[in-house]
Amino acid sequence: MPAETAQYFDEKAFSTLLNSDDASLLYPLFERALDSLTRFIKEPIKDYSLLEFETHTLKTTCRQLGAKRLVNVLSALEKAAAQDDAARCDALKRLASSEFAQVEGVLKSHAEKLKQQA
Repeated sequence: MPAETAQYFDEKAFSTLLNSDDASLLYPLFERALDSLTRFIKEPIKDYSLLEFETHTLKTTCRQLGAKRLVNVLSALEKAAAQDDAARCDALKRLASSEFAQVEGVLKSHAEKLKQQA
């Protein structure tokens, strides 16, 4: 894996978590996680308590996917949402979107690789 990819995504994290390299098991779960993350990034902020909950869930998902930098941004966003800090939430949501743009291609490429192996 190229060094620039490794800074965004740990390709082995998900299979390590599930203790399996079986692509037929990993692919559907990985794709579902990627879809959830994509929807979250594209949705506007409507409700801060819901944002806090969704961010917490996706933070866990990103940790499972090995997207460490995105985990850090989501952690800060979760705290800002808990404090109803609208300005900070907006800024952090933009930062999360930017970070996701860096990670998205790598994650989609990995999902496609798993799909082909399944």
